[in-house]
Amino acid sequence: MFPGFGTLVNFLLVLMGSYAGLRGARFINPRLREGVVHGIALFTLLLGANLIRENEPDTLKVFLILLFGTAIGYALDLEGALEKAFRSDRGSVKAFVTSSVLFTVGPMTLLGCILEGTKGDSSLLLSKAAMDGFSSIILASSLGRGVMFSAPFILLFQGSITALAFFFGDFIDPSSMSNSLFIGGGIMILIALKLWGLLQQIKSVNFLIPLILALFL
Repeated sequence: MFPGFGTLVNFLLVLMGSYAGLRGARFINPRLREGVVHGIALFTLLLGANLIRENEPDTLKVFLILLFGTAIGYALDLEGALEKAFRSDRGSVKAFVTSSVLFTVGPMTLLGCILEGTKGDSSLLLSKAAMDGFSSIILASSLGRGVMFSAPFILLFQGSITALAFFFGDFIDPSSMSNSLFIGGGIMILIALKLWGLLQQIKSVNFLIPLILALFL
């Protein structure tokens, strides 16, 4: 196996799972689909709260990263760019953000990428890939085509972390991982609330910039 193998498998399984979910969506009752979305929202909320509880961040650094990272995100208007790409289909934007964060925020992602980059061990990422592939079927059948577009984001995000670990594994700061997971927990809670129809005016895509910055600062 080569560095990035686990991420490549993750990318392919999410792509295939999303396609299967989209093809099977027409067989799912709309009320059942709504119930699944609410269940996904609750799971996302609980997972986010757990990430916040388990990590002790550098409060000042997290504040500054959120301040400047979000400013960059809003200046670039990432969510606006996505809406144009999806032709103003806000449902697809919501699906993309929800699935991207669920698939990339968490200990399995960070630890899996670091293990693969430093030791060539893809086992943790392959386990994650199997779970993500199954989850993408459910998410795509309930949230729509935006889930499929999370696959390239997985490739970019996890590939970057694996490359960083491969070249600079000895310099990875555990506190940066903790900061990123803490911020990720907050983003997950925000996404859960948006899935329930709350805080729709907040552009959650723009908060992905601080999540990435926290890993490198």
